[in-house]
Amino acid sequence: MTNGNVSIEERRNRIAAIQSVIPGLGHIYKGHYGLGAIILLLSPLVLWAGLILGWATFGFGLFLPFAFIAFIAYQAYHLKDRRKHHAGIL
Repeated sequence: MTNGNVSIEERRNRIAAIQSVIPGLGHIYKGHYGLGAIILLLSPLVLWAGLILGWATFGFGLFLPFAFIAFIAYQAYHLKDRRKHHAGIL
């Protein structure tokens, strides 16, 4: 099914990627509850590690949280949707 030029599946993939600004929410949105919860719990650790490495590497460690979020968003975009959807409803 399509709505305009973008399919509903494509819209759901985009929503999952956008929700991954808070790592793990995109995975939970797609029905991967366990993985999403683990990512949600580990994300403060990655942020903390990035801040610590930022001091140790003259700021280069600050890219770690951004790379982590980008990877999680990419993964959430490409995950198979496990939720059951009603026809035509996001």
